[in-house]
Amino acid sequence: MRRPCCRRRVLGDAHARAGAFVLAAVAVATACSRGGGGEQEPAPAGAAGRAPAPASSGAGAGEGQKRQPAAVKELAARKLAPGAAVTIDGRLDEPAWQAAARTGPFVNVGTGREDRSLPTQGEARLLWDDAFLYVGFDVVDTTITGGFPQDARDPHLWERDTVEVMIDPDGDGDNKDYYEIQISPQNLVFDSQFDDYNAPRGGVSGPFGHQAWSAGLTSAVELRGTLDDGSDEDRGYVVEAKIPWRSFAKARSAPPAPGDAWRMNFYAMQNNGGAAWSPILGEGNFHRARRFGRVRFVGPGGEAGASGASAAAPAGAGDAGAAAAPAPLAPPDGGAARDGGAGARPGAAAPSASGARGPGYRADPPDR
Repeated sequence: MRRPCCRRRVLGDAHARAGAFVLAAVAVATACSRGGGGEQEPAPAGAAGRAPAPASSGAGAGEGQKRQPAAVKELAARKLAPGAAVTIDGRLDEPAWQAAARTGPFVNVGTGREDRSLPTQGEARLLWDDAFLYVGFDVVDTTITGGFPQDARDPHLWERDTVEVMIDPDGDGDNKDYYEIQISPQNLVFDSQFDDYNAPRGGVSGPFGHQAWSAGLTSAVELRGTLDDGSDEDRGYVVEAKIPWRSFAKARSAPPAPGDAWRMNFYAMQNNGGAAWSPILGEGNFHRARRFGRVRFVGPGGEAGASGASAAAPAGAGDAGAAAAPAPLAPPDGGAARDGGAGARPGAAAPSASGARGPGYRADPPDR
């Protein structure tokens, strides 16, 4: 039966109003989805091939919508109190280390979340004084792998197991004049200095960065297991190091003053991948300085001096979901560690070797 024309007109008007309402709602939702700020910016020059940020998995995310990038991590590193001392023995058992700034558990470099499926996890601690930057790593790894000659100079540590520190002294994240340092379970060292993102680079086998640069560090390692022995299950290792400030010749000021902020990142690595303190989120490889965390140097009591407000923030402050004062991932086993390298006792302090440098390009994904 045909409806009266007036009724058809009323229904048509109602449909038109409903359609207009839906279009308006979509327009508002689209506008809201584009807001929020953050660090999602175009890749800097020379970053061709950078993987796009993955789409948000949150409710209402449209196809192809960019994920809001996480804020970079922040940490307040306290200066050693007068009279306090740190012995480089791979143990992290001094009172100063117990009170040191801690990163909390490392996260998946692509998602920014803790990921217990990764073959290696870890956390780092930081201290400083007028002469040295002190770094401690506690790594969880059930298959500790070395495999390099004990006298090797700058072997490709990232191909097996290692920890890594990236340091941008200017703190601006522009990838200019930054440093890379790796220390393996064998207490071998790779270190290099870079002028720009992954540059200079001589090809697949290097040279990588300015390979003549030396961190001049002293380091020690203690194992919770056996190197290169698949017959037992390892629990990880501890790396402890002190790096002289004088090694950072590109820094505007070294040592830093209370209140100064440098950009750094910390990694626990295996087979050219690993977990990070501050995630890269697909914005390049592990050298992407804009994704390094911010380390602010403060006095023994948390005072920041003239260049910044007082900062006594716990590890991970400024990053949503970061836990304050996290417990160690894998406490030492009371001295039961065994050595797998050249007869040297794990934990015995040893100056680093610094000669030819290997690559610095653990990638997300690998770019070698």
